[in-house]
Amino acid sequence: MEEKIKKLSEKYLERVMELRRELHKYPEIGFDLFKTAEIVKKELDRIGIPYKSEIAKTGIVATIKGGKPGKTVLLRADMDALPLTEESRCDFKSTHEGKMHACGHDGHTAGLLGVGMILNELKDELSGNIKLLFQPAEEEPGGAKPMIDEGVLENPKVDAAFGCHIWPSIKAGHVAIKDGAMMSHPTTFEIIFQGKGGHASQPEKTVDTVMVACQAVVNFQNIISRNISTLRPAVLSCCSIHAGEAHNIIPDKLFLKGTIRSFDEKITDQIVNRMDEILKGITSAYGASYEFLVDRMYPVLKNDHELFKFSKNALENILGKDNVEVMEDPVMGAEDFAYFGKHIPSFFFFVGVNDEQLENENMLHNPKLFWDEKYLITNMKTLSQLAVEFLNFN
Repeated sequence: MEEKIKKLSEKYLERVMELRRELHKYPEIGFDLFKTAEIVKKELDRIGIPYKSEIAKTGIVATIKGGKPGKTVLLRADMDALPLTEESRCDFKSTHEGKMHACGHDGHTAGLLGVGMILNELKDELSGNIKLLFQPAEEEPGGAKPMIDEGVLENPKVDAAFGCHIWPSIKAGHVAIKDGAMMSHPTTFEIIFQGKGGHASQPEKTVDTVMVACQAVVNFQNIISRNISTLRPAVLSCCSIHAGEAHNIIPDKLFLKGTIRSFDEKITDQIVNRMDEILKGITSAYGASYEFLVDRMYPVLKNDHELFKFSKNALENILGKDNVEVMEDPVMGAEDFAYFGKHIPSFFFFVGVNDEQLENENMLHNPKLFWDEKYLITNMKTLSQLAVEFLNFN
């Protein structure tokens, strides 16, 4: 089957590249992926794969039935873009102002459509079913959970889920895999500081929210270095501060936003509790008040141990052992694919697109992101191989 998958990947690569370019031109945000969903549905109709749409607003699940009964495997691609203005050098730039596919989800979607082309051609040789899941809102607020809540893992019941993400730091043609925890549990926070505004020439008559927030930010940085074990990775980053507009007015209100990342939800509990203690102390000392809003987001993305062993072997079969890298450390990025692992065995991996010609343009969430879609052949080969081996030989 490896040779058939390789030949079909080459056969359909040009069409997949065309789809990626079309998707890239029309980036959409969150759950409002109406144009994106239309492109996906039109292609599924062309291939001849039945589907259900409008799941979690714009999500789609297409099902390929094999020639013989068996298990059911789910292959997932996210479809949403980011609120960025594109600055890349590609000739198929975003036509939607302030929106860009800066995380490769256009490639994930096009690649999964390519997988559909391959597996639909091989379906008579397969035992079981393949669900192709096209998911909205991975970037935020998360589309995996509402799709699960609407029953995508049932009828037929899914036995395992696979997903992948392009990764610019990994050599093109390679994949990177990890057993267990691979991506972090993210938490976002917003702190609203309330003080007493006034003229900058008379600070003694004010409660300066800028001063209070600066003290809080500095003290937050001590939490990781002094309250969390050095053996337990965690990150606390303050990323946005907004207060006032004038050079001579001390603002009465300040908004501070940031993120916490860890691989243990108990560690996040500890960080949040310590932040609250610091806020109480500092605001009390300065005579200010605060509101602390915390949003605990996706779980830790953990690859199932047995599925990891199976997947490592399957990926080596299709790519060769030298092209499958086992990661030593997890990454602090986050993925709502983690929700699938809460219900069924799941496996996620990174697909390399690193090309020496890309120089410094291959950073995710960067307005200059540029990568060559010819490397989507790796997505196509790997997801197809994982599905075939899981259904026919596992």
